[in-house]
Amino acid sequence: MKNAYLLEIVKALQPIERQEIAQLLTQPTKEYRSIKEMARLFQVILDAAPGFSQVMLQKDKVYFQIYADQNIVQGKLEKLMSDLNKFLRNYVLTTHYLSDENDTQRQVEWSAWLRKRGLAERAQKILTNLKKQQEPKQSESLEQYLNKLLLAQEAHEWECKFNQVQGNLEIPQLVKALDLYYYNYRTELANRYVLQQKAIKLKDGNFFGLGLDSYKEESILLQISVKILEVLSKEFPSVEETQELMQLLNNHEETLSFEALYQFYAYLRNSCTLVINNGNLEFIPILHEIHKNNLLRGYFFANGQLPPHAYLNLIQIATRAKEYEWARKFTEEYRDRIVGGDENQFYYKLNMAHCLFSEGKFEQALDFIPETPSSSHYYHILRRLEIKIYYELRSEQLHYKTDNFRKFIDRMAPKTIADNLRTMDLNFLNLLLQLTQTPFKDKARSARLIARIENKKLVSDRAWLIEKASELG
Repeated sequence: MKNAYLLEIVKALQPIERQEIAQLLTQPTKEYRSIKEMARLFQVILDAAPGFSQVMLQKDKVYFQIYADQNIVQGKLEKLMSDLNKFLRNYVLTTHYLSDENDTQRQVEWSAWLRKRGLAERAQKILTNLKKQQEPKQSESLEQYLNKLLLAQEAHEWECKFNQVQGNLEIPQLVKALDLYYYNYRTELANRYVLQQKAIKLKDGNFFGLGLDSYKEESILLQISVKILEVLSKEFPSVEETQELMQLLNNHEETLSFEALYQFYAYLRNSCTLVINNGNLEFIPILHEIHKNNLLRGYFFANGQLPPHAYLNLIQIATRAKEYEWARKFTEEYRDRIVGGDENQFYYKLNMAHCLFSEGKFEQALDFIPETPSSSHYYHILRRLEIKIYYELRSEQLHYKTDNFRKFIDRMAPKTIADNLRTMDLNFLNLLLQLTQTPFKDKARSARLIARIENKKLVSDRAWLIEKASELG
């Protein structure tokens, strides 16, 4: 066993660790069928301590102390040594992970597990307690900044999963934590490098001054991330930019991980949505095809479940693409696979209302519209859908509903939603009012109204408004 990896590990163990491992090896386990032989091998090695004499650890002698075979079976002892090596490695890594110094990391990872499994309240309690423990007067260290970064990252992920389009998703806090850890660690590395230069002549000492562009050629991931930032930073990405991003993803799919593609395609879908909102309605069927493709590849799922916003968004695009049968089938097939469940069937009812509305079954759609508090992002979607239904029904309640929604936007929405979304809702109401004031079979006024809708940079339900304006001509 001279120079055996297993022997080196045993030598590195502390006496208390050797005792704990010997005790663990006396306990039966399904993972290791040869646990008794592993215990005997471990004891044979310990008996050779502290000098670990090569005479006592000769392969033949070790073999016959463990096995009752008359002859040595080739590879049998080596297999046992490999199993014991794995056992020791698992012990060392487990005890290190469970040590007090890793308590924050364990708590953050436990919170992440709870979040991913839909136990949102439990996860949030852990994060709240961890934030309270991050005392401002705590002694500074790189480890402390790393823990703060991990905590800020999980807080951000939690906000993303339960995003109600409110707040900043904890992104400023995460960026601050990232910068504090990054600059502290980078400066520490620079100090080490400069000190090393005092003793030895080193080349390429200017790499600490390199910026983001210097690494783009080496990283496809970084190239695509930068491209996405360029596209999404604009108020409305152009058709060409979005197509370029789509092509960039297609060209590099084989070199990117599933997790990277999962996130990048989410950005691409959002870019397509912005293009559509800017009046490029030809992107609706393109986005629907991307949705179907991403659904098959699993880019919407978290542990086999679908986030609520994805469950709703896929239907809104499918119905706008006039894929009614697909929309109905999807709504039914995935109704029981929504993250966090759908106990009061809010998401299912909303999707059914969209489907029925798109199919022209307006009375039935009205019956499916669920209730939701005005603080919810979905409140705006529900009110617009309800208003569109009353318009189609030529209902006398249309004026009452639009007036109430306008008052809500004027009084409450400025405090809860972004200015661009508020403007989109107001423009929708203004253009709807013009629709109601335009007589049928007036081609000139219909054309002017269509042009007005198309020229509006920000407007909700643009495609529907154009369709209704066209019908007036």
